[in-house]
Amino acid sequence: MVSSLTGRRDSITWIIVGVVITVLVAFVLYSFVGAIVVGIFLYYATRSIYRWASPWTDRRSLSAMITLLTVGLPILLILAYAAFIGIREVDRLFVVTDLEQLRTVLEPYIDLVPGINEQGILGILRNNVSGVRGIAAAVMTWLLRLFVIFTLAFYLLRDDHKISRWFRRSFENQPAAVTFMEEVDDDLETIYTGNLITIGASGLLAVGVFYGLDLVAPAGTGVQFPILLGLLTGVATLIPAIGMKLVYFPYTAYLVWQSVSTGVGPLWFPVVFFLVTLVVVDMVPDILIRSYVSKGEINMGLMLLTYVLGAVTFGWYGIFFAPLVLVFSIHFFRDIFPILLGSDTTTS
Repeated sequence: MVSSLTGRRDSITWIIVGVVITVLVAFVLYSFVGAIVVGIFLYYATRSIYRWASPWTDRRSLSAMITLLTVGLPILLILAYAAFIGIREVDRLFVVTDLEQLRTVLEPYIDLVPGINEQGILGILRNNVSGVRGIAAAVMTWLLRLFVIFTLAFYLLRDDHKISRWFRRSFENQPAAVTFMEEVDDDLETIYTGNLITIGASGLLAVGVFYGLDLVAPAGTGVQFPILLGLLTGVATLIPAIGMKLVYFPYTAYLVWQSVSTGVGPLWFPVVFFLVTLVVVDMVPDILIRSYVSKGEINMGLMLLTYVLGAVTFGWYGIFFAPLVLVFSIHFFRDIFPILLGSDTTTS
């Protein structure tokens, strides 16, 4: 009896210790939740490339480093540049269309680096010492975030097999937990290497095409805000059935209306815009990269809402964090929750 009480007391003590450690770790990680989430995205986005390239080298560390520098870094740079230019074009669109009251929505993103939007870096260096300090603080913050992102992605790539082996050994008597994490892992790979890369590839292709069309457009007409329009086109690929047609159909109608009402540009340009976008931007990605999106069982409409609501709710890292929340929630309520209800029913 004494030994039983002692064992129970020891178990309670270790549980308390575990809770305290968990709270402390969560508190530390909370400050870098955005960087951690992006690091997880970078791991999944580069994992297939890493596994393809790893047999060519003898060291897993070298393979992980090469993969991150040649694939992971360009992905982040492209995403960051597209987001920065897209936000700036939305801000300019609000000014052009007399919707400046909506600019408050963009302020947290425009002001990520204080003062840059208004004066430029050289102007701040000349006229505003506090602005220079703000820029220095922002640069240091983002460098620290980048360090966390690449460090996490590096060790996940290098040691994911060890993590998997530890988890399977720890939960060998809980097959539902192992199945749960395997399905979560599969869906996250589908989302991060499939959906986001599909959005990025479609968006970049659309931006390039729109810029090209703008160059050949007659004087007085053209494609306004090509980067913003391209990013919207990429995101629209997630909408079932109609997809990016929701973007370029209305814009073609706008070009036709502009040509007819003002008489500035000829009607051939809207026709060329529509046909080129239909073939190059819509059909080509659908044929070449749609297979990534078709994997998995997550509804694409729900996925689209997740991206939008995630960005609004969590800020700059929401587009990466919201899919993580969605995948864990879906598999918990679909696979684990019925088991818990069944066990409750049995015990009662």
